[in-house]
Amino acid sequence: MNKLLIWNKTCIRWNIAYLNSYEVKCYMIEISDSAEALLFDKANYFEKKERYPRLVITERSCRGAMFRLFFMPKEAGDEAFDAGRKKIYVAPNVVSEFDGFTISLERFFFARRFLISPKRQSYACDCDAKCNNNK
Repeated sequence: MNKLLIWNKTCIRWNIAYLNSYEVKCYMIEISDSAEALLFDKANYFEKKERYPRLVITERSCRGAMFRLFFMPKEAGDEAFDAGRKKIYVAPNVVSEFDGFTISLERFFFARRFLISPKRQSYACDCDAKCNNNK
């Protein structure tokens, strides 16, 4: 079983079942204080409708992958990660590909929105086919 441990603020993958009778999971989502406050308020509102924060990959392009945080029902197989006082649900293949995320806020015109950055960017797209301007 592949578990994650925090060691010197670095995530190290170890094959270990238990450590002192507790399963240990690395902090895969780092969130700023302002983003955590907004997430807490929005999550409290949407939980009444059984919709939870879910991190979704929305685009793969030559600039890298883009992510958004949607409030939607949980899906089977989603992993829950702590993000301050709430949990964010993420598909397991997304977490393994990007090694976690950093969430902060940005101002978009007059509104605040989540700015989600992967810890390791993936450029897994066919950029030649998409961006070939020579034809």
